[in-house]
Amino acid sequence: MIQRVQSIYLIISSFFYFLYWFFGLEWYQKGFGKIIETFKNSFDISPILSIISIIPFLIFLICLITVFLFKKRRIQLLLSNLALKLSLFMSIFTLFYFYIAFDTLISIMPSKFFELLLFAAILNPFFCSILIFLAFFHIKKDIELLSSINRLR
Repeated sequence: MIQRVQSIYLIISSFFYFLYWFFGLEWYQKGFGKIIETFKNSFDISPILSIISIIPFLIFLICLITVFLFKKRRIQLLLSNLALKLSLFMSIFTLFYFYIAFDTLISIMPSKFFELLLFAAILNPFFCSILIFLAFFHIKKDIELLSSINRLR
């Protein structure tokens, strides 16, 4: 289980998404005000932002569950594909979110260390998307290897 490279990729990405959700949720909600101000004339975006705040935790759970499904490679492939799509969505949303709320968040940061963590939060979904893609690629490679072994020659 752990000796497979895709398991290591999934564990690392689940760890980083858990940190992203656990430590970033408070700061994420502080940036809501700026985004709601931006869209207040168009429509109410607060329910959408509340749902999106759960997605990093959902990706964390999917990646963690996928690690333990090492004997069911097809299900593991489907779950890693779902995690990859959600992670790509979070990457795009992170760009959108920080484009609007970056100045507000930088102004309320208590120290330079938190500013560095803010920049790390911007890069986190992109880094995790790459790791999940690599895990997906290696799971697919395992499936192809096993199907070629089972083939009659």
